[in-house]
Amino acid sequence: MLDAVPRAGARARERPLDGADAPLHGTALWTAVAAGITLMASGPLSYTNSADFSRYLPTGTSPLAVVVWTGLGGFLPSVVVTSVGALAATTVDMSDPQAGLETILPAWFRPVFPLALVLGSIAINAMTTYSSGLALQAMGVRIRRSLSVLVDGVLAVALTLYALLVSNFLDTVSNVLQLTVVLLGPSMAIYAADILLRRNRYDGPALSVEAPGGPFWYTGGVNWDGATALVVGTGAASLCVNTQLYTGPVARALDGVDLALPTGIALAVAAYAILLRPRP
Repeated sequence: MLDAVPRAGARARERPLDGADAPLHGTALWTAVAAGITLMASGPLSYTNSADFSRYLPTGTSPLAVVVWTGLGGFLPSVVVTSVGALAATTVDMSDPQAGLETILPAWFRPVFPLALVLGSIAINAMTTYSSGLALQAMGVRIRRSLSVLVDGVLAVALTLYALLVSNFLDTVSNVLQLTVVLLGPSMAIYAADILLRRNRYDGPALSVEAPGGPFWYTGGVNWDGATALVVGTGAASLCVNTQLYTGPVARALDGVDLALPTGIALAVAAYAILLRPRP
């Protein structure tokens, strides 16, 4: 999550450092606050694949401990590290984050910082690649794990080269993070709503039955209640998002205030709660 430091300063990099900036008020303030919340939320929301790893926990693991430690692990990087980045953006030139941060970092930490970024990226990509293979299997795509890793690697390299060589890297990262919230917010909300509505009572073996007749096969292998709720939440969020690539009509009407995250979550949960029918 050290990459949160340069990301937090992405929107502030054009600011002069002479102290002449006027404080934000009214709509401008709420626009900046909403953008910051969206960027910070994109990190925890990106871990909708956490169940791919929590299934390896011992059966006697305390649910409260899982919630507390997972929440703490998401809270500290999102709030503490991103706050450091925001503070750094007020004192150094963030048009080049690495060069700007070197002016305030101790000399011994300068080689450690990029190393931490590289190691963190490797760890995250390993987890993401693993989950990608499982996601393809859940969609019915039978593909060897080695091939799925190769496909993920090619796509990751292509997107990275585009971000570095074709577009402005920080702008691309910022826009992607804000746009992913449009989908990840409603999808995570539906997962959480399903757990609450079922009171976390699932038939574990039945969840793995990938054939007609299973209690979680639904209609043709698709939970249309969840799919419909996802479309509703994502559609509503897309109307409220505000990025450099796309601004929804609601965001334009509100002078740029981005309400994609709360709107998508609220409507997705409401739609799923209404549509969900009692099941075994």
